[in-house]
Amino acid sequence: MADILSKDEIDDLLSATEEHMGEGKEKRKGEQAQQRIVTSYDFKHPARVNKDQLRTLENLHDNFARLLSSTFSGAMRSVVDVDTAFVDQTTYAEFIMSLSNPSCSYQFTLGPTSGQAIIDFAMPVVFAFVDRIFGGKGASQGVEARQLTPIEIGVINRITKRVIEDLEATWEPILRVEITDIELETNPEFMQITAASEIVILMAFEVKA
Repeated sequence: MADILSKDEIDDLLSATEEHMGEGKEKRKGEQAQQRIVTSYDFKHPARVNKDQLRTLENLHDNFARLLSSTFSGAMRSVVDVDTAFVDQTTYAEFIMSLSNPSCSYQFTLGPTSGQAIIDFAMPVVFAFVDRIFGGKGASQGVEARQLTPIEIGVINRITKRVIEDLEATWEPILRVEITDIELETNPEFMQITAASEIVILMAFEVKA
């Protein structure tokens, strides 16, 4: 399972995160009002986000992984563990090329930035969810890569609604995020939320049942 943020989300969310963390330090130290620090980046260079910022995002989304564990466990009626596999930066083109075709990807608008992001469910995870929900053991091995049926899409849509709520809850302590315009896309080539050369943040999560 993967989640990406485009340039707008990276700027606004990291700024909000740094400001929130700065406020906490100010309160603990009893210093005067915090002064916001703005750092400029060159989007043409791979080092779009420094290691400390990536670590901050990883720590924040560890809580997202815990919420996902609860959501997925409830959906599958069995224990499901979700862990943050990694948080990294890559080009949008490389991310799109890494997706299967067909895929199970949801693109959406992330307010208040009005930028766009994508959540992609690996197809084996999708088929395991569907199999388990319909009375199976959650097996996905040996299932051919294929387009999802309308019934399967309905199942994943319901799970995705909860995932979106979990993502909003993850950011709530720092920034009130409202996710809208959620659309399922099964062909990665049709997802053009930013330029191919743009640097994006990729967050991958390992799902174990």
